[in-house]
Amino acid sequence: MDRFYADDIAVRDSYGRERIFKGINICFKEKNLSAFKFRHFVTRKKLMKNMLEAGVNIVRLGITWSALEPNEGKYNDNLIREIKSFANSCADNGIYILLDMHQDLFSSKFYGDGAPEWVIDKSLSCKRPYAIWAEGYFYMDAVQKAFEKFWNNENEIQNKFINAWRYFSSEFSDCENIIGLDYLNEPYVDKNGRKIFLSIISKVCEITFGKKIDFEKYFKSKNEKSDFARMCLKIASIIKSKKRLEWLFKYMDSHESFARAVDGLEKYTNDFNKSHYQKFYDRIRKEAGLKNSFDFFEHNYYSNLGIPFEIETDEKSIYSPHAYDVFIDSPLYNSHSSNERISFILDGIRKNQEKMRVPVIFGEWGGGAPNGNKWISHIEYIMEIFEKYHWSSIYWGYDFTNKKLNEVFNRPYPYAVCGNIKLIKTDCENRLFTLEWEQGKEFEEKNAETEIFVPGKPVYKIKGKTGFNRIKIEY
Repeated sequence: MDRFYADDIAVRDSYGRERIFKGINICFKEKNLSAFKFRHFVTRKKLMKNMLEAGVNIVRLGITWSALEPNEGKYNDNLIREIKSFANSCADNGIYILLDMHQDLFSSKFYGDGAPEWVIDKSLSCKRPYAIWAEGYFYMDAVQKAFEKFWNNENEIQNKFINAWRYFSSEFSDCENIIGLDYLNEPYVDKNGRKIFLSIISKVCEITFGKKIDFEKYFKSKNEKSDFARMCLKIASIIKSKKRLEWLFKYMDSHESFARAVDGLEKYTNDFNKSHYQKFYDRIRKEAGLKNSFDFFEHNYYSNLGIPFEIETDEKSIYSPHAYDVFIDSPLYNSHSSNERISFILDGIRKNQEKMRVPVIFGEWGGGAPNGNKWISHIEYIMEIFEKYHWSSIYWGYDFTNKKLNEVFNRPYPYAVCGNIKLIKTDCENRLFTLEWEQGKEFEEKNAETEIFVPGKPVYKIKGKTGFNRIKIEY
């Protein structure tokens, strides 16, 4: 399979062609993942067929540290063998693998996933969230303290994590389709997590209702869950009515208003980015990285909302941001997911990319809702922005059985372009795809073609000519 290199903000192959990747996440969050369960899922009859029909050429494959190392120093070698077998099967079908060590809320001990319980400080505990799985990030002390201990390497927890990664990655050193390693899913800040969340809530109330409230005063007792409930009751007393709730939705469905809500919050994240996260990224890629693979880095958890982010990178670095509308994972996603909000977040990610001068392969984006298909137009809007910026992307939780989603997602895109991409544009309504590129003279002597995935058809190949090229494809 092809080897790649970063050329400023583009990924190129050995021919010098600009490459685009489109994929899906396959993530196992279980703390006790068996080799049998993994094999049973990935060898389902239609999985590979569905991926190839949708033009998937990259899979972000996630497991947890607890599944990899259920007991200290004892690794799940049977699971690793099955993961490697699947990676080899993907290689046979031209699909690249991004290995992801996944975490949410640091550990299953905090009603999330990630680190094994044997590594968690026994003094840390929290209660089950009220409604949304991510509540631990918003106000629970145990989650924040667990991350603080990780970033400060207390009890050598970070060392142990890097040791686990080194063991895991070394098993894939001979796999030709490992495009990179995503070392830590959605790294959470070392401190100020609750402060950031409460600041956003306070600004939303001020922007929408003119009420300036210090919500930190509600978190004074030892029962943080009760404190959170009191805060929610205060917010409910401000909203008061369904009409005022709709007013809130209207105000926050605005690029300008959402920008105001997160403006200036980088003061709480910049130090973390430059000290803890930079040091971690530099260290782990040196100690656990693979020679012929990229080092993927994500922005911190709160930069999912568009808060500016920047670290120092090199020629092996790939920026792999995540972006979702704020109503993701809630019943409101179908009715109130916002193109205005997501455009602010994606525009911010573009600014981050331009500052760091690295390629982007989106690690997570997407969504879904059980109560209608309005959200699919939101997905189409996001894909239009990906095309605008020539971004590769990996969908979270893709549902191959959703025909409406397939109509949007399963579209043409360029696998490889001889030169520099100038325009990618898909007209889903009229089923028309347009690609424009500038081709250098050096391709006259190369045995390389521009390759375009077209649903239901063989890969479209064109030699192109030196200079400007344009092609339109009906699909």
